[in-house]
Amino acid sequence: MPRESRARSTHAFVVAGTHSGVGKTVVAMCIAAALKRRGYEVQPFKVGPDFIDPTHYAFCGWAVNLDAFMMGEAGVKKSFLRWMWGKDVGVVEGAMGLFDGYRLTTLSSTAHIAKILGLPVILVIDARGLSLSALAMYEGYKNFDRELDVVGVIFNGGTAFHEKLRRTFSARGHDVLGILPKREELEIESRHLGLHLGMERQKDWRTLAEIGEEFIDIDRILELSEMDFGGELSASAEDGDGGDTEVGMRIGVPFDEAFAFYYRDNLRTLSRFGELVFFSPLRGEHASASAECDLYYIGGGYPELYDLSGFARFIHREALEEKPIYAECGGLMLLSRGIEIDGKVKRMAGVLDIDVVFTRRLQALSYVRGEVVARNPFFAGSFRGHEFHYSYALPDDDVKFAFRVDGKGIKDGYDGALAHNTLAGYTHIHFYSADLTPLRELLTGRGRA
Repeated sequence: MPRESRARSTHAFVVAGTHSGVGKTVVAMCIAAALKRRGYEVQPFKVGPDFIDPTHYAFCGWAVNLDAFMMGEAGVKKSFLRWMWGKDVGVVEGAMGLFDGYRLTTLSSTAHIAKILGLPVILVIDARGLSLSALAMYEGYKNFDRELDVVGVIFNGGTAFHEKLRRTFSARGHDVLGILPKREELEIESRHLGLHLGMERQKDWRTLAEIGEEFIDIDRILELSEMDFGGELSASAEDGDGGDTEVGMRIGVPFDEAFAFYYRDNLRTLSRFGELVFFSPLRGEHASASAECDLYYIGGGYPELYDLSGFARFIHREALEEKPIYAECGGLMLLSRGIEIDGKVKRMAGVLDIDVVFTRRLQALSYVRGEVVARNPFFAGSFRGHEFHYSYALPDDDVKFAFRVDGKGIKDGYDGALAHNTLAGYTHIHFYSADLTPLRELLTGRGRA
């Protein structure tokens, strides 16, 4: 049964930017932390396929990805409502610039997500080096699409000068909702795939909350973002996750700095089949008997950065026992024979007859449409996903593939290498877009008594 509705009203809003690197993540984190300190139950979201930014919201729960290309408009709304059940405030961090979407359209852009959900938008502008031009920029974004409700601006990297700019904005009827100064506590380092993970550079959420309260008008944001979802939230809770039969499986999910790239909706979908067992290969938790599971889901991450020899041997044994294993990108790299880095080969699990070469140059960054072309333990039909990697694969000629994709994949537009009961590819598939009938049939037949 769904829990009783809260007496408090529900709030939700989008924190968007004029462009990438403008500071959306730190602004949204400060707002979320301030709301948490006030006692609100906050649910963070992230527009797009990004795995890294969501980790920075661990203080109130990792952000849930909302992506119209992979999930469809109905899927975006379904996910949003399900995760908002029982929460007070939804904070949706945008991606790239407000209108930047798929192939020079607004499809799957931050603006698209805001319109699907009917949410107000707060625009973040990097104020450094700007004076009146900031007003022209803001009004351009506000008026570009009149169906979009851009309700105010936050200046990131602001100074005392920008208090004068606040008055200019106010004279034109625009809300300046904050002027966030450059602060060392807000800096997040980057590397080849983006920002460092949240668990690598943990921020003190109380410090973020203090900064948010001091420099951002939290009260005004709450006023502008009060929402009435009617009966949609309770209907979403009653809908649950589709009513699938519980089959009592133990599903192993390696989860630490080496493997952290998972869509929360994918994990939620898998939880319909049994218990998710999270363990850290870097801390040797795979060696515990409690980590031995019926099925493994190995997400992406940074296997090239760490010593994973123990985990590689463990997963090699599990694969030879024909346990179902599904791996994506970094997981594919782990299951390969080895990763060549700067001319030296780092030995991996050897489950797949594939060698991987890590480069300093981006190899693929795109949305992916895929079709299943060979029987496999997990997917049927078609799917959508995303690929983003700095490595490329060199498969043996006899490697079999389960997918044909319009992205780069492993080789010549094919992805999803098969061996034993293992399936691994570069594409991060969103399960909302996929047919999991083979997995359901497999697990129903293997369920524990």
